[in-house]
Amino acid sequence: MVWVRLFNARYPLPGGTPGLAWALWQTNYKATPWPHDELKPDFGYYICETLEDGTRAVTYKATTTHVLPPTKAATPEEAYDLAAEHVFDDALRVAPDVWHDYHYNALKAEAPWPQRIVAWRAAVEPVGPHVVEGLQRFPRTGWLKTDAITL
Repeated sequence: MVWVRLFNARYPLPGGTPGLAWALWQTNYKATPWPHDELKPDFGYYICETLEDGTRAVTYKATTTHVLPPTKAATPEEAYDLAAEHVFDDALRVAPDVWHDYHYNALKAEAPWPQRIVAWRAAVEPVGPHVVEGLQRFPRTGWLKTDAITL
């Protein structure tokens, strides 16, 4: 079984790479499906995008290089600081104002705090695009596990 992460190019992430991702959750939320045990450095997965014709396809192979495991943050500012400490470096940095203005983070900032943040960065290599059965619908978490492809 291989993990696949949905990447939405309509909402480009700060940092400009599909290899940068994060999630903010209420502290009692249990994300599932989610690669809780696997998401650490050297975790391999695929990235899926929606093509111009609306078809979803695998477009990148990703291998994590930096990971912030689920960590409680008291404020949106602390969430940014944690991501900056664990995921950003001289090669990839997102300015605080860009982070806080990103639509997903702005919505999450309005929710009650504390929240948990998980963030990661991956080296990506283009593949395909490969249309694979089962990519039409992703769970709310943006992750699915499939045996239709292998790494």
